[in-house]
Amino acid sequence: MSSYHFLVKKTALPEYKVEAVPAPTIGPGDTLLRVDRFALTANNITYGVAGDALGYWQFFPAQGDWGRIPVWGIGTVTASGVDAVAVGDRFYGYYPMSGHLAVTPGHIRPHGFADQSAHRQSLPPVYNQYSLMTEALGFPARYDNHQMIYRPLFTTSFVLDDWFGDNACFGAEQIIVASASSKTAFGTALLLRDRPSKTIDLTSHCNRAFVQRLGLYDEVLTYDEVASLDAALPTAYIDMSGNRQVLAAVHHHFGDKLVNSCSVGITHHEARGGEDPMALPGARPTLFFAPSQIQKRNKEWGPTVYQHKLGAAWQTFLDVVDDWVDIVESPTPDQLAEVYATVLNGPAPDKAYVLRN
Repeated sequence: MSSYHFLVKKTALPEYKVEAVPAPTIGPGDTLLRVDRFALTANNITYGVAGDALGYWQFFPAQGDWGRIPVWGIGTVTASGVDAVAVGDRFYGYYPMSGHLAVTPGHIRPHGFADQSAHRQSLPPVYNQYSLMTEALGFPARYDNHQMIYRPLFTTSFVLDDWFGDNACFGAEQIIVASASSKTAFGTALLLRDRPSKTIDLTSHCNRAFVQRLGLYDEVLTYDEVASLDAALPTAYIDMSGNRQVLAAVHHHFGDKLVNSCSVGITHHEARGGEDPMALPGARPTLFFAPSQIQKRNKEWGPTVYQHKLGAAWQTFLDVVDDWVDIVESPTPDQLAEVYATVLNGPAPDKAYVLRN
């Protein structure tokens, strides 16, 4: 049985290749999943940019200078050496851009399992979970594409909003969101509407009209309009862009009034040069790592309450997102390189991409 890997150069993401490989073989205790479909978003590009720093290359190892960027997708069991995991079961979770994935199921529950493969045990547990996809478990088939595209992004939105609420918005009277047209950003903005702080968008000129149509932000500004903001107000900055020039402009404009500066994404991966973030005035820039807040809330609330709160917010998001974004499906591996290049170079904000094997 044949399969493939989509490989990228770890140090030069625009370099990629499709490699034909045999499908993995499995033994007792293992399960083989056919990767049916997966989403490709700017979030996955962030995984590539931060692959060494945050360990994303370790999930699906490759040889030499090449890496396999993780994606969120859906797979079907085609062979299983585990009685509790049946051939034909469908699972949502973390996959490579490949035709197949071999896993070692453990901690098996009615709702899914965790991959116990040795090379994944030191990595964040949230990425090792595979959820059984049935309607009774909250996976209606009509939302398959939405699960892959938005669920991981909206989960970050949910816990980011929760983190701000958990910290009384750090005393900020206004929250600035950079790269506000990104899916994680507008999911966050949807939730931040219930916080007392004013929300301000920073976006590019070409995406301004899209962001205005969302109706989620109190103000919509372009990156070159930072100096027009009221620098006397306590301000928080949510950086989805990773643009060092914009980061510096915000920090210098607000100075000590910048009470929080958190990095969430790297949609502008090509704009990483500039001043040392640690030397900027105002609050020290920090990385917001969603799994940490997820683990905190699972411990404090318990998994059932956490999932209930997330599920309620998720449904609110599903009710509106199709008014904003169209989902485009493409076959793999034929069009995978084309879609990857589109996402890498910055896709239109009103489009989302799903690849099907």
